Amino acid sequence: MTLTGLALRNAFLRNKTRAFLTVLGTMVAALAFVFLRTVLAAWYASSEASAADRVVTRNAISITQPLPLSYRDRILRIPGVTKVTFSNWFGGVYKDPKNFFAKFAIDAPSALEVFSIRFLDGTKQDFLSDRTSCIVGKRLADRYGFKAGEALPIQGDIYPGDWRFRIAAIVDSPDDESVANTMYFHWQRLNEVVPPQRKDLVGVYTVTVADASRSPEVVRQIDALFANSDNETHTETEKSFRLQFVQGSSAIIGALEVVSGVILLIMALILGNTLAMGLRERTPELGAMRAIGFLPRHVRAIALTEGALLGIVGGLLGVLIARPVLIGFGKALSSLGFLTGIGFKPGTAILTLGCAAIIGALASAIPAWQASRMQVVNALRRQE
Repeated sequence: MTLTGLALRNAFLRNKTRAFLTVLGTMVAALAFVFLRTVLAAWYASSEASAADRVVTRNAISITQPLPLSYRDRILRIPGVTKVTFSNWFGGVYKDPKNFFAKFAIDAPSALEVFSIRFLDGTKQDFLSDRTSCIVGKRLADRYGFKAGEALPIQGDIYPGDWRFRIAAIVDSPDDESVANTMYFHWQRLNEVVPPQRKDLVGVYTVTVADASRSPEVVRQIDALFANSDNETHTETEKSFRLQFVQGSSAIIGALEVVSGVILLIMALILGNTLAMGLRERTPELGAMRAIGFLPRHVRAIALTEGALLGIVGGLLGVLIARPVLIGFGKALSSLGFLTGIGFKPGTAILTLGCAAIIGALASAIPAWQASRMQVVNALRRQE
């Protein structure tokens, strides 16, 4: 019988009811931890997909305030800038207000150069050649049954009217999951029909720089170019720009971060309590082991291994159950157009297993230390 075999027997076979309840508690804690970390990762997914060589320029007052189209050529002349594209948030409703998804008017030729967009069904040339066309993300197409060549009616709100688009292609992106949940159409079409006071205005500029390490310098140059003008700008990295939308929910995110930490503490308490009770019940047995030659380090190793085994088994069960739960939850949210990108992530599963094993070992550290320091005579004398 090896030390590991003895630890395995003590952890799961000595008191089967206690072992079952401990594994069950650890499993629930692991499931909750995986769930929360996956939701947090999905919340930050858009910002993590940002490119290091892209910066975004918006109106310094607010993102809701537009900028003149004439800024594009002036930005292009700044040293280090390689490409410039622009877009407007469109809003609008597809059939019912609950069918929410992002809709952007873009300068198609430059946008397709700046962003990594992959055409799945339909062609890039078809989209570029028809101003009445649009492209929609793959997840949108799956959710609503959109197909290339079909009509897509949108009821305008920010830009009133009945808008009708022809779906030129279904798209996605290898780098940015948000593309799969977005509709894009030609900014030029929008500009043709808006009132005179709203013509030649854009929401934001997205700028690529030749050297990502020089992005801070380019940011300063862009804002300095329009300082003291009627439309001053605020430029920042694409990641910082996208994080603004996450920070709007900072209270919720902070609460989820705290709860995920509390879950790990609960897991430690469950495992620590089980190990302490088990070692206390086996006090005479530990005394006998010491009497026949087991050293304190052997006792500590057995106790630590018991904790780690309980943590790993509970964590593994929690991860296995988390997979179908997260997939189902992700599909449900995706159908509502909210917090897309939730699914089972192997990285989160590995993190959870590692945390469960480490917490199991750490939770048993104090009981293991106390057991190893026990005097042999006192241990043999106790009959509990």
